[in-house]
Amino acid sequence: MIKQKRLVSVFLSLVKVKSVPKQEKAVADVVRKMLSKIGIRSFFDKAGQYIGGNCGNLYAKVKATDKTLPSIFLNAHIDTVIHKGNVRPVVRSGTIYSDGTTILGADCKAGVAAILEAVKIIREKRLPHGGIKICFTVAEEIGLEGAKEVVAKDIKADFGLVIDGGCVEQIFNRAPSQLSLEAKITGKAAHAGVHPEKGINAIKVASQAIVKMKIGRIDKETTANIGIINGGTATNIVPEEVVIKGEARSHSRRKLKKQINSMTKALAKACGKSRASLRLKVEPVYDSFFIKESSPIVKAALSAVKKIGLKPELKMTGGGSDANIFNKMGVPCLILGVGGHNVHTSKEYVEIKDIVSGTQLILAIIEELNKV
Repeated sequence: MIKQKRLVSVFLSLVKVKSVPKQEKAVADVVRKMLSKIGIRSFFDKAGQYIGGNCGNLYAKVKATDKTLPSIFLNAHIDTVIHKGNVRPVVRSGTIYSDGTTILGADCKAGVAAILEAVKIIREKRLPHGGIKICFTVAEEIGLEGAKEVVAKDIKADFGLVIDGGCVEQIFNRAPSQLSLEAKITGKAAHAGVHPEKGINAIKVASQAIVKMKIGRIDKETTANIGIINGGTATNIVPEEVVIKGEARSHSRRKLKKQINSMTKALAKACGKSRASLRLKVEPVYDSFFIKESSPIVKAALSAVKKIGLKPELKMTGGGSDANIFNKMGVPCLILGVGGHNVHTSKEYVEIKDIVSGTQLILAIIEELNKV
């Protein structure tokens, strides 16, 4: 049922429109026109106003053909990572690449295209369903900011699919919680050549703390990282201040708390030893989710992957996505892929057969859910 030429045309149209976080209006307007041509009304929320962007999340709804069937929620984000220049897609031997100077934007415009094609087919073929809600989110790439402004009633459904992954056969039913860490260390400035002993080197204190931290892969459920460090003004001045930023993630709340506590204790100990002051800020970014294999949505997804001729893999991810936010709102959402590879780089590509399979999977899952 998939019209491959139409699907590819939509995808190519979307990636050519630049839509970095908080600047998604141009591509959102394109998507809205596409929805209108299908006969589906859409509306924006006020997320753009709240996060300082030029566009809100875009919503649409398809009325149920049979209200006794499960309702479904579909999501993909319309922003890409920040990049310079315009995307110029190249189609070669069944694969779509960027021209090598930018990202491609398959993350996640391949997902947007797949949802649009699936909805077109549902309308054209009058396929049975219990109602479909769609939300194309903004600012996903900078911390799920758009999804955090979603109102639960606008996405309320029995089950959900977040299209934001790689391999089509991989179904993600588990994702971690994340905490962000920011530490400001204040020492004492002094002339580095005349009387350095009078100073307290904030960068040195930070390095002493970091070297005591467990960073990287902690265990199969837990990771941690220090990703940013800023401080100092000149090489001849003992640096008075430094700011470090990091994170910790885990599928276990207990392990996450233990990891972040160990990081903050390392900072406190290093500052106390050097008589530097410390200001800490630890904030939640998103909560974990775990949908059991016995859940109807997982069973439907596993069966659907087999139905389209692939071997299903049920997996957990170490990354966060809009699915974390929507699961917390009470909609059990799986993360599905549409074949993006080397995402966030100039070597990003997607195979056309995977976009087609990803679209087929959406339709197959809805069909399988109708059997519940």
